[in-house]
Amino acid sequence: MGVHLSRVRIVWRWLVPALLLLGPGLAPAVAGQAAAGPAADAAAAETAGIQALLSRVEQAVRTGTAESYLALLSTTADRAQAEAFARENLGPGVTMVALHERARGPLEGTLPGNGYRLIVDAFIQRGDRARVATWRLDVRRPGGVAGTRSDEVLPWALAGQKVLGVIDGLKHLTLDPTQEYDAHDLVVRGEDLELRLPAGSAFVARADGGITALVLLGRGQMVFRPAPAMERGQVKIFCGSETLDTAFDTAFIRVNPTDVANHFATDALVPKPVDAGELKKATEVFDREMAKSFTLDLSEFSPENWSLLPTAGDFLAEIGTGKFGTLTYARSMADPEDITLFDRRHRHNIALYASKEKLAERGRFYNEDDLAHFEVLHYDVDASIDPTRLWVSGRTELTVRVRASAINHLTLRLADPLTVRNVSSQQYGQLLSVRVHDQNSIVVNLPSFVTQGTEFSLTISYAGRLQPQPTGREAVDVGGQAPPLTRMDRPVIDPEPSYLYSNQSYWYPQSPIDGYATATLRLTVPEAYQCVASGARANGSPVQLPSGGTIPPRRLYVFVATQPLQYLACIISRFVDLETAPITVTIPRADRPPVVSDDAGDGGVDRRPGVYYDSLTLSVETTRRQQSHEKPEQERAADIARFYASLMGDCPYPSFTLALIESNLPGGHSPGYFAALNQPLPTTPYTWRHDPASFHDYPEFFLAHELAHQWWGQAVGPANYHEEWLSEGFAQYFAALYAQHSRGEEVFEGILHQMRQWAIDDSDQGPIYLGYRLGHIRNDPRVYRALVYDKGALVLHMLRRLLGDQTFFAGLRRFYMASRFRKVGTDDLRKAMEAEAHEPLERFFDDWIYGDGIPHVAIGSTVEQTPAGPVLVVHAEQENPQVYELPVTLTVQYSDRPAEDVVMKITHRTDELRIPLTGRYRGLDINRDDAALAEFDRK
Repeated sequence: MGVHLSRVRIVWRWLVPALLLLGPGLAPAVAGQAAAGPAADAAAAETAGIQALLSRVEQAVRTGTAESYLALLSTTADRAQAEAFARENLGPGVTMVALHERARGPLEGTLPGNGYRLIVDAFIQRGDRARVATWRLDVRRPGGVAGTRSDEVLPWALAGQKVLGVIDGLKHLTLDPTQEYDAHDLVVRGEDLELRLPAGSAFVARADGGITALVLLGRGQMVFRPAPAMERGQVKIFCGSETLDTAFDTAFIRVNPTDVANHFATDALVPKPVDAGELKKATEVFDREMAKSFTLDLSEFSPENWSLLPTAGDFLAEIGTGKFGTLTYARSMADPEDITLFDRRHRHNIALYASKEKLAERGRFYNEDDLAHFEVLHYDVDASIDPTRLWVSGRTELTVRVRASAINHLTLRLADPLTVRNVSSQQYGQLLSVRVHDQNSIVVNLPSFVTQGTEFSLTISYAGRLQPQPTGREAVDVGGQAPPLTRMDRPVIDPEPSYLYSNQSYWYPQSPIDGYATATLRLTVPEAYQCVASGARANGSPVQLPSGGTIPPRRLYVFVATQPLQYLACIISRFVDLETAPITVTIPRADRPPVVSDDAGDGGVDRRPGVYYDSLTLSVETTRRQQSHEKPEQERAADIARFYASLMGDCPYPSFTLALIESNLPGGHSPGYFAALNQPLPTTPYTWRHDPASFHDYPEFFLAHELAHQWWGQAVGPANYHEEWLSEGFAQYFAALYAQHSRGEEVFEGILHQMRQWAIDDSDQGPIYLGYRLGHIRNDPRVYRALVYDKGALVLHMLRRLLGDQTFFAGLRRFYMASRFRKVGTDDLRKAMEAEAHEPLERFFDDWIYGDGIPHVAIGSTVEQTPAGPVLVVHAEQENPQVYELPVTLTVQYSDRPAEDVVMKITHRTDELRIPLTGRYRGLDINRDDAALAEFDRK
């Protein structure tokens, strides 16, 4: 999802280039103290001269007259260019201006020391309005042109100028201290929200001739009831009712001035004399809440708060309740799900959904790729990672293609602790960047609008101390309100540390929406460590880098990802090199579709399925204590990969590396090309029997699950967070299928039994379609695993039994091949299955993916004598209001022959099945294999 100003606070981060990671020829303007002597004196005089020129530029901006600026030009400067610059940046009414030099490099065509290209940040204030910009100023000494000589220190002059980036329209908002209002029966409305204030006080802040901020004081009532049923279910989990009805005593409202009438009636605000105590309280609310949204931190230039107006249609309410703390309601028109209710105290999304207007605009389903204004085609990452200091220093070049009709800025993900040192482009030169506070994001301004289909490069240098991420959701974890683990009292051996940087750590600049791209990674690590990363390891990698001075010995790894990836990852640990030969897994051929082009909403961008391979090279990396597991795990992984490839007729990546890492908990993480698999130590202090992802009769479950993600989750990606079951539920089911293949029906049915129990127990927490939000409000990650993993797997198994194996697996292959290296949704799966089954399946998916109910079915049976022999007549009646489609196994028990399993397809309110009896009938077992996700009663 994109970052939008209605939900975040913006912190301005100016370009502070580092000496070794700058664009060509640029260096920091202040690089420390030079050695004493004539050279230092000359450098100090040079800097003083340039600063004096900048002071005069600052003065010219303050006076607002073009003549004062043009007087600073050198004799060789382009006067017309300077006049255009002055018209854009100078004008009357300036109350404050500040220029800060950020970078300096030699100016082409001048003698050394006689010309420089400066990167300058400018803050210009006019009363309660301001703009910030980055300028490129070329300065030179008169007579300093190459080929001439000038031995005397001469004053500096402007030789050229250009605006690199600008943010305009900043407002300094304050509450009007001269006016207070009585609020009589005031109702503030947002979609599905009402704030009712029968009597109270109000203060406002104005901009552009209208109200843009409103502070309410007094005893009021907040009523929030979301239209979607699944969202009402989440509200009920939060507060005990599908309608959140609670008292509030303060509220802070932000709105575009043109939208005020859409949210409240101004005639409910009656002017009254200002009460000093109420003004003080309202100011405290304003100052506290104002800083949370639409605000730029320009403290480097101004002590005042500066903000942007909400976009027309956007709306924000910070509601101070006594029971729940501050609740934030937001309407952000740019989001695919534009209505949010957020619990600030616990940092939980209570509700997140599309408004009526948004649904009419985009329909029921959406693919986040369709919302992307640009896509990254290729990443070239050059990073040095030191695990001992948790230090990451990198330089990443992104090849970008524009998908929107035109853009003049783009947002990238990059972890907050990583300081941006430089942003440049081969096509557009040095660029302005903005750090989005607490959102792991930066905004890069482009010098002009760039049109659809344009490709360009961005190079971003960055560094900082960055914590690695855990090994992912597949790990059972300690925490939550109901911890799934039991701690045992025993001596503990600390696991060998490993350091994972992947999709949750934002360790390199990347698209805010995971999209498929190829990549080259050059990763440098200390000599004592080894690395596994996204892509096939290049021949000759790693290379030993020599030490020098204070630089210790290091290893350089190169990985090349020729197949598209959604994100890049690496894991670093003290792996040992056992020189175990890789295993080659042969991939059976299958029908493979031609390259397709998908123009819908995509600006004509080709979507290609990548290259197909006839084999997979499988390797293992392991820590020293785990080296005895290397060969068995490699052989097991090869067998799993061979089985999955036989089902799909394909393996999406040409190589796969299994990294065995130590941990006190089982689990794993599976980016494209590799997986990190936790190996719990014998001394772990935990047991984890009571977790939806723990199958004690199936120890290779985690390996089978992680390996399945190469197909489901990586090669086929979910269209948005709602579709995570297409990754996790599919990986869970494929792991269960491998158990059936390798261990037999008894183990498989034991897995189904456990999955069914967890799914039934937690189904009231919401439908599968809620994705990561399941269990989020109660901080219980087991709910997510019970429903997205286990229930998702059971839904696939029920679909298989409804359609039959041949149709089901043909549908899966059709879905996979059509979706390879694309992001897709449940509706795409439905269409693929319908194409093979030749019957509608919309009701099945509506019931099981978008609904959260569990059917209750009463089953009775009688034996009927017919001329052809005895027949068992089975009657099934669904007792729930909603009618589901589900298969159930009926096991007919005989006293004189083995039992017989028959699948009954229950699709109506009442169904009947007639089973010819082939022996002496003894009884009927219902759902013996636990394959039906329903509760059964006998009648």
